[in-house]
Amino acid sequence: MYIDSHAHFDLILEDTSDSEDTLVANLRANNLSRAVQASIDVASSRWSRDFAKRWDGIFFSAGIHPSSPAPDTELRALQSFTEEIHCGPDSGLLFGIGECGLDFYRMRQPREMQEQSFRFQIALANRLGRPLIVHSRDAMDETLAILGEISGTGGIIHCFSGDRRAAQRALDLGFHISFAGNVTYRNAADLHDSAAYVPLDRLLVETDAPFLAPVPLRGRQNRPEHVIHVYRFIADLRGEPIDRITESVLNNFLELVNHEAKKV
Repeated sequence: MYIDSHAHFDLILEDTSDSEDTLVANLRANNLSRAVQASIDVASSRWSRDFAKRWDGIFFSAGIHPSSPAPDTELRALQSFTEEIHCGPDSGLLFGIGECGLDFYRMRQPREMQEQSFRFQIALANRLGRPLIVHSRDAMDETLAILGEISGTGGIIHCFSGDRRAAQRALDLGFHISFAGNVTYRNAADLHDSAAYVPLDRLLVETDAPFLAPVPLRGRQNRPEHVIHVYRFIADLRGEPIDRITESVLNNFLELVNHEAKKV
C-alpha cells in the first residue's frame, strides 16, 4: 500500500475534466490507501475538510501557504476553523497545520507577512498538539531557524529541497522529511544525497500534485497515483526493497496521524 503524504486534489480538479470519483478511483486502482489533501488558505481548508469527509482514506491539512495573503482576519479565521475541527467529530481527519512556511523564490507576499503567518501557525500547532506541514523554498536556513526557535510539535518538511546538512537540522528538530517528484530529476544531486541519508523512521513520500511530476512523467500534470515512481526511485537509490520503503512510510504516516505520539 502506498501513501501520498501531500497533494492538492482541488488544484488537479481545476486543471482537468476528471471528477472526484475518477481521482479517487485512480488511487484505489494504483494501490494508494491514504493521501493528504493539503490546503493553501482558509477557503481551501474548508474545501479540504469536506473532501476528506466524502472519501475514505483521505486526510486534510488546514493552513495558509506563504504565497497566500495572511492578514490578521485570515489568521483569526484559520484559528477559529482549526480549533472547531480539533474539538469536533472530524478531528481524526485533520492531519496537521499547513502548508505553512517561507517562500523567498516566488515572493508573492512580503517577507514580514510570510514570517508572521508562519509563526502564527507554528503557535497554533503547538497549542493543538498537531504536526506542522512546512513549505520552504529558497529559505531553508530561515525556515529552520524559526522552527528551532518556537516549534514544539514536529511535523513534515514537505517537498524537501535541501542538502544533507539541512536534512540533519530538520531531523534534530523532530521533523519528518518528505520527498516529491523532483528527487527523481537527474541533476538533483543534493536531493539524492538527502534521500539516501534520511533514516527510514523519518521518511515520507509525496507527489505535491499537480506539480513536480516525477521521471518518466516530467512535464505532465502530476497525479497522486504517480507517487509510485518516487517510491521506486528512492528504493533504488538506497538499495533497499520497495516493500521496506512502503512499510516504513506507512508506519511514519500513521504515527503522525496519531499526533499525540509525535510531540517533541
